[in-house]
Amino acid sequence: MSTAPEAYFDDLAELYERFTVIRDAATSPVRSWLVEQLPAGSRALDVGCGGGNNCGMLADRYDDVVGVDVSQKMLDIAATKPTRVPVRYECRDAAAMTPERDGLFDLVMSVNAVFHMGPADEVLPVLRSLVAPGGRLVIVDVTQPDDAAAPAEQSAYAFQTGKIIYDVSGDVEAACDSVRMMLHPRWLEMSAAAMPLTDREFQLQYEKALPGVRITKDLIPTMSAAVWDRA
Repeated sequence: MSTAPEAYFDDLAELYERFTVIRDAATSPVRSWLVEQLPAGSRALDVGCGGGNNCGMLADRYDDVVGVDVSQKMLDIAATKPTRVPVRYECRDAAAMTPERDGLFDLVMSVNAVFHMGPADEVLPVLRSLVAPGGRLVIVDVTQPDDAAAPAEQSAYAFQTGKIIYDVSGDVEAACDSVRMMLHPRWLEMSAAAMPLTDREFQLQYEKALPGVRITKDLIPTMSAAVWDRA
């Protein structure tokens, strides 16, 4: 029986928070790109929000912000961070969200989380269904090169990610923390159970689930992005 994703992230919460603080910093390429994609509106949803860094960014721009994650420990970290308007944090599986229960959002966003949630052909229709008419779905997710290493060879990937963190931040300790996290036994176990899509798979599956989607490959190395607008 496989371990639920929330168990992994509860165990890795502190290491993962230090990793995402760099990824989500105001000066990072990912954050700069995200800000450029935000549509007008009042309601925003961050799915797989983790420690809430991007929810804080959304709260500067939207009046009703919801952050959803499967890890209560990550949400506990998120709840300590001040925001312009209160963010409603909910410990839930994204698959359980519906327009009938949760309403529609002008922005539905997910960063570095979709591949943990399940097969893309199951997850993307759920996220798409939560977008209001005229709204936007924005996803940034981990991808692998088409010739990616097997799960047993992920140490090279961990050190590559550490280099990316250093190149973005200049912070040696943050780079070391990212390597520690990605070589942690729980992270390796989780990675073996939920491998990211390859670049080609990402393109094919997102284009199938989200007709008209705009894809940005290698937003930063190992991360691709998708933007889909609902008519």
